[in-house]
Amino acid sequence: MGRRSGVSIQTTTYSQFKGVDFSTDASLVSRDRAPWAVNMIADTGGMPEKRMGWRTLHQLDAPVNGVFFAVFDGEVHFVAHGGTKIYRWTEKREEPELLRVGVKNGRSTAVNMGGKLWLLTGREYLVYDGNAIADVSEKAYVPTTTIAMAPSGGGVAYEGINLLTRQRKNEFIPDGTSTVYQLDGADLGPAEVTATVWGEAKKENVDFTVNRTLGQVTWKQAPRAPAAGAEGAVIITFAAKENATAERVTACTIATTYGVGTSDRVVISGNPRYKNLDWTSGLNDPTYFPDISYAVVGMEATAIMGYLRVGEYLAIIKEDNGHDSTVFLRSAATASDGTVTFPMKQSIAGVGAVSTGGFANILDEPMFLTGTGVYAITTNALTAERIVQNRSFYVDNRLTREPELEQAAAVSWNGMYLVAVNGHAYLLDGRQNKAYRAKSQSEYIYECYYWENVPAVCWMNLKNGAEETLYFGTADGRVCRFNSDMETMSRYSDDGAPITACWATKADDDGDITLLKTMIKKGNSVTIKPYTRSSAKVCFRTESDPVEWQAAYDTMDIFDWEDIDFSRFTFDANDAPREILFNTKVKKYKRLQIIIKNDAVNEGFGVFGITKHYVVGNFAKK
Repeated sequence: MGRRSGVSIQTTTYSQFKGVDFSTDASLVSRDRAPWAVNMIADTGGMPEKRMGWRTLHQLDAPVNGVFFAVFDGEVHFVAHGGTKIYRWTEKREEPELLRVGVKNGRSTAVNMGGKLWLLTGREYLVYDGNAIADVSEKAYVPTTTIAMAPSGGGVAYEGINLLTRQRKNEFIPDGTSTVYQLDGADLGPAEVTATVWGEAKKENVDFTVNRTLGQVTWKQAPRAPAAGAEGAVIITFAAKENATAERVTACTIATTYGVGTSDRVVISGNPRYKNLDWTSGLNDPTYFPDISYAVVGMEATAIMGYLRVGEYLAIIKEDNGHDSTVFLRSAATASDGTVTFPMKQSIAGVGAVSTGGFANILDEPMFLTGTGVYAITTNALTAERIVQNRSFYVDNRLTREPELEQAAAVSWNGMYLVAVNGHAYLLDGRQNKAYRAKSQSEYIYECYYWENVPAVCWMNLKNGAEETLYFGTADGRVCRFNSDMETMSRYSDDGAPITACWATKADDDGDITLLKTMIKKGNSVTIKPYTRSSAKVCFRTESDPVEWQAAYDTMDIFDWEDIDFSRFTFDANDAPREILFNTKVKKYKRLQIIIKNDAVNEGFGVFGITKHYVVGNFAKK
């Protein structure tokens, strides 16, 4: 606020805008933030503009529980889990094709590894290879559980039993005389037992018989002995009677990848019967989950909610019960004998995740949603210990009051963290300068924005080089995408409907709440960002107004041969910012809020600055 020399007219300007601030009353926020703004996002210069719209691509079975992608022969394949069905489509074949029916209807997850997509529904564990989808158990790795076995048994334990299959192998060193071979398991199932002797296939009831109760194979002719050693001279493959362990994997709904210096293993959790357990797959083999490769993470009463990469560590985030640690750090190391271990340590207590879908990054900062806001895992500048810090302070007052916050879904997109719940989306912008808390050079907050009419219940960010395309699924079965591929003004609509966007100043007392002010009729304007088609409504609200009232409206169109609207035809090709001058007097206010709106379909909208001139009157009497 400044006083013009020789006159009593004073000026207040609003510029160099940042994000929203829902943390306090509209009269207490700073002038560069908005106490209310909807469907706005920062442009490349940090100024607020209307977000792009979205459109429906496909209608699937409802709800959409997950949307995923994988690349096969250079072509992107999309796989979606809608209701109890799995669909796919490609960039060339755009119509969804039904791959599978009868799967569990619930939030799903997927990872890419080995050129395939691995999908967990909470009841099924499926793999998509670019052509078909199948149960992983049908293709599961058959481990060799014991090697160097004598015909009487014994030997050396080698690989763990695969939770996904009843089958396993035993390797024997024959002695040339024994005909009865004792397997390392009894009570076999009815599946045919197979074998190889010196590489030659042998058949049950032809070359040998099986006592399934005792787990014994009796040869009609004793396999010949080797001259020395020869592990694997006799390999017998058999199956247990039943496989009650597969449910430990198939009931999981959380997955990530991790390994020694790379992501060469799949890590899963989310089984409601084993809330604090997770399992790690074999090396580069998601079909193999050894029965011994599980970890107990903290107390049994608190569930694992998700994973985040923190440098060389895999952070395991649990729900909060007020007692247990909520963040555990897993590392990976290779022992001298070549075996890989995954030691784990407790790290942080006090802040736990509230949604399994609330995990995403801002650039390289891992973040998760809690009942008190969005938190990042970071390092204490003094002690170098891992801590968590709130990053969403400006929107927490609204975000944390959303019902069913446990259903929220988050995604990383173009350097931002976006979390959606109940048709609302909250955006933390990692592209702008951070706001630091008072007296702190390390504890910062991201600038935030708030969107409406974004009915996302799950997200997918398709990355292709530097380009990121954002898709989402809805509760009513739609797969949608944001209009980042559109260059015309049609990008500014939600499925053809207008996007209501607005930016409001603080309820400003111009530095003195005790004085009455009057905004004079001339010298007031809002500077609008140029678009091929744009318009804006200017509204006011004082402490005496129950609702805002409109004072001005104007269109600001630029001539463009590629996008002509004959109902608003113009030859004006000037793409400089425009001003709307609102010749309106607002009398005797203590606080004045200026609200700039756009609710027209297929129109861009952005605000560069607001200027008002006013004179000071008497002291307020009440």
